[in-house]
Amino acid sequence: MLKRIRTYLILGLIALLPAIATVYILKLLFGFIDPTLGVALARLLDAVGVMEFPFHVGGVVFYTHIPGVGTILTLGLLILFGMLARSLFGRQLFRYTEHFFSRIPLARSIYSTVKQITSAFAHDKSSFKQVVMVEYPRKGLYTLGFYTGEANGEIQCRTEERMLNIFLPTTPNPTSGWLVMIPQVDVIFLDMSVEDGLKYIISGGVVVPYWEKKGSTDSTGAGKKPELISRP
Repeated sequence: MLKRIRTYLILGLIALLPAIATVYILKLLFGFIDPTLGVALARLLDAVGVMEFPFHVGGVVFYTHIPGVGTILTLGLLILFGMLARSLFGRQLFRYTEHFFSRIPLARSIYSTVKQITSAFAHDKSSFKQVVMVEYPRKGLYTLGFYTGEANGEIQCRTEERMLNIFLPTTPNPTSGWLVMIPQVDVIFLDMSVEDGLKYIISGGVVVPYWEKKGSTDSTGAGKKPELISRP
C-alpha cells in the first residue's frame, strides 16, 4: 500500500512539474524583476521630474511603481541584447563577459553549463539538417546523430560510396561530440525534428519525442533523405 502511494506521489509530481516550473518562473518575473526594474525606473522618472510618486490615476494610487512597467522594460532590454548579439561590438562584449565569469570558480561552472545548453538550442541546431541513427559503437547498437552535409571534395573522391557527414553528440552536453563520415546506405534518417533530437539527447533518453508511423521505411536509409550534391 505504501509503495503504491509513493508511486502515485512520484507520478503526480512528474505530471505537475512543468506547470509548477512555469508558475514559478512567472512568479519570479512579476514578483522580483517587475518591482525591481519598476522601482528603479520610477525613481529615475521622479528624479528628473517627469513623474512623482505616489502617482494617482483616477482612484488608484501607485506608491512606489506602476506594475507591469518593469516587465515591459525587461522585454525591451532582451530585444536590445538580442540585436546587440548580432553586431560585432556585441559579440566582443559577450566575449569579455564570458572571460569575466570564467575567472570566478562557482560562477564559471554555472555560466558554462547554461551557455552549453542554450547554444545547443539556439546556435548549434542551425547547422544540423536532420536527425539520424547509425550503428555505433558496434553492430546491433544504435546512436543518435545529426546529418550536417555530404562529404564532398577529396574525401568523396577517394571512396567508392557516397559518404555523409554525421555529427555524433555526447549526453547530456550535445555541444561536444565527434564527426564521422558514414556511407549513405548505413545511415537511417528519422522523422523527428532537430529540437526533439536535442531534447532526447540532453535528457539521456527520458524525453522521448512523439512519433506516429506513416508507413514502412527502408532499413538501409530509412525516413526522408536530404537531397545530395552530385559527386564531382
